[in-house]
Amino acid sequence: MIQDIAPSRLNNSWQTKQPQPDSFMMCFHDGKLLAAVTDGGLRFPRLREINGQGKAAVYLFSVDDEDFFLTETDEADGYAYYSMRELRDRCAGKYLYAAFTAFHLHLWYADNRYCGICRAEMQHDAAERALVCPECGHKVYPRINPAVIVGVISRGRILITRYRRGYAHNALVAGFTEIGETLEETVAREVMEETGLRVRNIRYYKSQPWGMAQDILMGFFCEADGDDTIRMDDSELKSAVWCRPNAIELQPQQHSLTNEMMQLFRDTNGHLPPELFPPAPDAPPEKTRIYFTRHGETTMNAENHVSGITDCALTENGIMQAEQLAEICAAQGDIDLILCSPLKRAHRTAEIVAAKLRVPVMTDERLREWDYGSYEDQPRDAAPEFQAAKREFGVRMKDGGESLLQLAHRVYCCIDDIRKQYAGMTVLCVCHGGVCRAAETYFKDMTTDAFSHFFMGNCELRRYEI
Repeated sequence: MIQDIAPSRLNNSWQTKQPQPDSFMMCFHDGKLLAAVTDGGLRFPRLREINGQGKAAVYLFSVDDEDFFLTETDEADGYAYYSMRELRDRCAGKYLYAAFTAFHLHLWYADNRYCGICRAEMQHDAAERALVCPECGHKVYPRINPAVIVGVISRGRILITRYRRGYAHNALVAGFTEIGETLEETVAREVMEETGLRVRNIRYYKSQPWGMAQDILMGFFCEADGDDTIRMDDSELKSAVWCRPNAIELQPQQHSLTNEMMQLFRDTNGHLPPELFPPAPDAPPEKTRIYFTRHGETTMNAENHVSGITDCALTENGIMQAEQLAEICAAQGDIDLILCSPLKRAHRTAEIVAAKLRVPVMTDERLREWDYGSYEDQPRDAAPEFQAAKREFGVRMKDGGESLLQLAHRVYCCIDDIRKQYAGMTVLCVCHGGVCRAAETYFKDMTTDAFSHFFMGNCELRRYEI
């Protein structure tokens, strides 16, 4: 992080010093700092280099044996004014940390030139870093804004956000502590306000001074409590999604506490060290979620033919439906694994979704479509007995096809295995209408009539919890 400058060390204790010819002079104008940037390296003008000879120089701090002073100047050869964001994006190391800290103090001094009680001009206290009013004795200390950075976790994922305004890269939930709040209460409130989530098991991680905004940032990890459906405040955020460790895109620089927390979650594959984030003793077992979807449209679907185990490819519309399904699944943000039918229409749909989610795809023979026997590849409208025959599918299928009992047996066994092998995870099953119909009976009570009229549209998504 930006303050990690070892073996160098910041000494911020107040001292009454005068600048020497080699002292660094921190000169600000309109929120920009006079500096020189070369290949990521950062330099500041020394007293001997500036015009004005360091008017009203105020000692700020030292880094190792180098002193830094706040002053005013017009210009210095070889130096230019840079915004703090420009320096953040282009530089690193101890001098960038010095720039942030100097900026913090510059803002405080600039904001407190006059007494807020009697309006007299403030003076520097001789004994400590403070401004004191010579008329009424009112004393002001440097402003530090407490704020939290929150890594919210749910089922092996972390909540990644992007701000609607300002910083454009990935971030975590963040916010300032309000009057009368504990830090833990700030965590719970900010997460609720920005994403609509309740949290539990709040654990402190680490802190960071962030002079760019006069903040002291305090990092916390916590867990989503109950329903982890995101309800984003779009006035604050541009996006808020659950993200698997291998899909985390870090910030371009290594400066921030936010980036370190995201990197820790990524590098531990979501298994944070227990000494940092011990599990809650009363944490309930996580539910297993299973999504079922039907493949994208095929020519046989478009022609209203019974497809069954007859292999056929997706149409262009079917590919578009699969791409739309991928966007919907990405918005859900919780899918760990895709299981799919071996038939190519389902497998192609699964591949399109997996490419978007960056999750593995595994084929399971038990998810292949219902074998409709002699009804295979027949027009539904030209075979009126097909609907009537469905009433007998439970015990037999015409001409060697598969009965409902046989279908249900393999689908139920598949779901049972998902419950055992992927407990606490979320699995997407990409399959077929008949399989989806059988899966519905696993989770819900259905009448014979409701079963025979059950319909699953192409790339429609249904979610179940166990």
